[in-house]
Amino acid sequence: MISDTLFQYWSANQNLNIEFKIDKKTATAKRQVNTSYGSATTVDTNIVEHVLDIRVKNSKTRVSLPLQNRSKGFNWFFSFLVWFNKIQADSNSKYILLLDEPGLNLHATAQADLLRFLESLVDKYQVIYTTHSPFMVETTKLNRVRTVFSDSDSSIVSDSIQQKDPNTLFPLQAALGYDVAQNLFISKKNLLVEGVSDLLYLTTISEYLNANKRTGLNEDITIVPTGGLDKVASFISLLRGSKLSIFCLLDSFTDQKSQARFDSLTIQKIISDKNIKFFHDFLDNRKKADIEDMFTVDEYLQLFNISLSSTHAEIKVEELSTEIEDILSKINKVIKKNRFNHYLPAKEFASNKDFVNNLSETTLSRFETIFKEVNKNLK
Repeated sequence: MISDTLFQYWSANQNLNIEFKIDKKTATAKRQVNTSYGSATTVDTNIVEHVLDIRVKNSKTRVSLPLQNRSKGFNWFFSFLVWFNKIQADSNSKYILLLDEPGLNLHATAQADLLRFLESLVDKYQVIYTTHSPFMVETTKLNRVRTVFSDSDSSIVSDSIQQKDPNTLFPLQAALGYDVAQNLFISKKNLLVEGVSDLLYLTTISEYLNANKRTGLNEDITIVPTGGLDKVASFISLLRGSKLSIFCLLDSFTDQKSQARFDSLTIQKIISDKNIKFFHDFLDNRKKADIEDMFTVDEYLQLFNISLSSTHAEIKVEELSTEIEDILSKINKVIKKNRFNHYLPAKEFASNKDFVNNLSETTLSRFETIFKEVNKNLK
């Protein structure tokens, strides 16, 4: 039912119900008819009209109002769902939905509701919409965003967010602002990493090295976890528009699409290739590495066994494959899973001072080399 679908996605007020009624309206009209004698006469004719009356009832206040008396945003949302319900009724149709500034009259929460509804359609329909609203930008899927920059001659559509025009970037910067604030405040010098695990490892070892009069990360550099490799490229483009210094420290690419996006950024000179480093760059004869590979195999395996002892049996070094390079894949093969919770070993590391104090010189030297490289490029 339309009303069920509506309130599945309309979260602003769960006390509403849609009522449909067919009202019969009768009117009398006079018209002339010819009699059998050839003369005209006037008769009364009853005209019956059936009118659909749509009302919105608030079960809390027990007030019922005509749909047109509700807000413009609610009317638009309802009308859109009715229209799309008709589209879905045609099982043989293949539609591409093009929406120009959808939800202009919706408040922020309702725009988020609309995004949820549009997301539910993408498995069956291609959905393309334009917007200037930051609340219509899904920050967890910035790789879908395309910016449109118009000059006097043409319009440029780009997925690299390469324009510095503030009007073009503002909706994205505003949408990104809350997510950034939830992670860390961005400073003038920023080290972009993929996740919170990277933040914990780097912060903890940097503090240890600095405390022991070795080279850690400079204090004026902020580590910014972006929430995944797919978001890093978008962060680079957006922060570049704010004239901030950026250095990226990333896991090795696992697909060509990600590599192509970063290659595009360097070709367009949005970021210098010397400011993008991968963990395998700091290891000898390695083509693939994650931050966990900066530790010795014994050290990280110890972290894994301590932090995941409640869910996994203890793993010994002898069980790890010698044919696989990275430690995460080695462990995945033993536990026969594609992935485990990488955050738990990082959390254990950050809170276990004895473990940090007993890190090998090999591990400390690797991280110290990383910090020297970052500091040099973020002077």
